[in-house]
Amino acid sequence: MKEYFRQSMAWLHTWTGLVTGWVLFFIFVTGSLAYFQHEITRWMKPELPLRTETQHPSAIIMVEKALDYLAQQPEAAQSWEISLPLDGRRTGCGPQCGGSLRGYSSDLYVSWAENSEWLDSRTGLPLPPPVMTRDTEGGEVLKEMHYVLHYLEEETGTFIVAICAMLALLAIVTGIITHKKIFKDFFTFRPGKGQRSWLDAHNVVSVMALPFFLMIVYSGLAERGYMPKPVIDIPEQKKESSKESLSVTRPDIPMARIIEQAERILGHGQIGRIELHHQAGETPQIKISRPWGTEYPFASREGSFLHFDARTGEQLDIPTTFGQQTPHKALWWLVGAHFAWFAGAGLRWLFFISGLLGCVMIASGLILWTVKRREKYARRDDAPAGLWLVERLNTGVIIGLPVGIAAYFWANRLLPVTMIDRADWEVHCMFLTWGWLLLYAVLRSIDKAWVEMLWLAALAFGLIPLLNWLTTDKHLGMTVPHGDWVLAGIDLTMLVLAVVFGAIAWKIRHMWKPATQPMPALREAI
Repeated sequence: MKEYFRQSMAWLHTWTGLVTGWVLFFIFVTGSLAYFQHEITRWMKPELPLRTETQHPSAIIMVEKALDYLAQQPEAAQSWEISLPLDGRRTGCGPQCGGSLRGYSSDLYVSWAENSEWLDSRTGLPLPPPVMTRDTEGGEVLKEMHYVLHYLEEETGTFIVAICAMLALLAIVTGIITHKKIFKDFFTFRPGKGQRSWLDAHNVVSVMALPFFLMIVYSGLAERGYMPKPVIDIPEQKKESSKESLSVTRPDIPMARIIEQAERILGHGQIGRIELHHQAGETPQIKISRPWGTEYPFASREGSFLHFDARTGEQLDIPTTFGQQTPHKALWWLVGAHFAWFAGAGLRWLFFISGLLGCVMIASGLILWTVKRREKYARRDDAPAGLWLVERLNTGVIIGLPVGIAAYFWANRLLPVTMIDRADWEVHCMFLTWGWLLLYAVLRSIDKAWVEMLWLAALAFGLIPLLNWLTTDKHLGMTVPHGDWVLAGIDLTMLVLAVVFGAIAWKIRHMWKPATQPMPALREAI
C-alpha cells in the first residue's frame, strides 16, 4: 500500500511539474529579478547621478531638520509625517513614496496637508527637481510580470499564476513524499550517469532551498487571496479615524529625548517613520514606528509602534489594534517574507540565489523528464511527437527566456531616448527575442540548439557591460572608482551570468559526440 501510494505521488509530481514547468520557470526568473527591481530601474536610468553609500546624520539631527522645514509651511496640517533614510536603498516609508528612486540614499521624505517633499538629510533643504530620464519601466515591469504575465488582463494573469502556484505547491509536497531518502540523496551526486545525474542534480537543488520554495509559493498564494490567510478585524481603527483632528504644531519638548527613548526600545537605526497628530479631546501625540514593511519579519518581534505625549515626552500606553493582533502578525510575516521587505542587501542576495535555485530545480526536472523518456525510446526508435515538442519547448524556455531578458537590457541602451512608447518597446524586444528563439529551437536540431543558444546567452549578457560603456558614462570605469556598487553590481552580475552560460555551453559541447541519438550532450553533461 505504501509503495503504491509513493508511486501515485511520483506520477502526480511528474505531471504537475511538467504541465506547469514552463510558466513556473518564467515566474521564478522574473520573481528572482524583482528582489533587485529598484537597482535594475536605477541602471536603466543612466541619466541619474552616481551615488555612494553615505553616512547619514543621526536620527535626531534629521528629525530636527525635517521639523524645521514642516514648521515653515504656511498650510495648516492635521498630521506631519517624516520618513527617514535607511540602508541606502529606500526610505522608511511605504507606498506613499510612490516608488520614487529619490529615496535611495540620503533623502528624507516628509508629508503634510496633502503635500510631500524630498529633503536632503544633511541640510534639510528640498532636493532639486528630479533629473529627466528615459522612459522605462525598469525592474518594476519584471516584478509585475511574475504574477500577471504582462500581456494578459490582471485578473486573468493572476488566476493563471495562482493555478500554477497551487500545482507547484502540490509538486513540492509530492516530491518530498516520493523521495523518501531525499535528505540522504542531497549528499549524493553521480556525474556522467545520464538520467541518474539529472535526478541527483534535481534532488540537490530542491533540498538546498526547500524552505524557501515552500514559503515563497504559499505566501504568494496567501497574499493574493488564493490560500487561507488570517482575517483581520480592526474596528478600533475605524472608530479612531472618525475623530476630529486639530492642526499640528512643533512639539513643546526637544525631539532628542523622544528619539533616544524610542531607539532604546526599537534599536539604533530602527526608526523608520514618525507621525505627529492631534485629535480633539486628546493630547498631541507622536507615533514612532519601524521602517514600513519590516514590523513583523518574525512573529516574536514586538514593540514596532510607540506613542509619546508631544507636550511632556511621556510614553503612552496605547494599544495598537492594527499590527498587534496575532492574525495580522501572521499575514504581515507572509507578505513581508514574500517581498523581502525586511531584508538588507545580504539577505536579498540570498533570496535572489534561492530563486535561481528554484529556476534550476524546475529546469532540471523538465530536462529529466525528456532524458528519461529519450533513453527509453532510443532502443525502440519510436519516440512520440510529445517528447519532440517538450524537448524543444525546454530549450526555447530555459535558454530563450534569459536571452530575452538580456535583450530587455540591450533595448534600454539602444532604443532612441525620444522614441514614442519607448518603455513598451523595451518589453516588446524581450518577448520578440524570446519568440524568435522558441522558433529557432523548433527548427534547429536539439543538440545544436542547446549549444548555440547557450553561447548566445553568454554573449548577450557578457556584452551588456561593454554596451553600457559605449552608450553611457555610468560604466564600470566610473561606478567602481566612485563607489556606486548598485550600478557596478548590475554590470558585474551580467559578467557572472555570461561566465555561467559560457561554462555550460563549453561543457555540453565538449561532451558532445556525434551519434544517432539526440541529446547525448545533455545526458552526459553532468
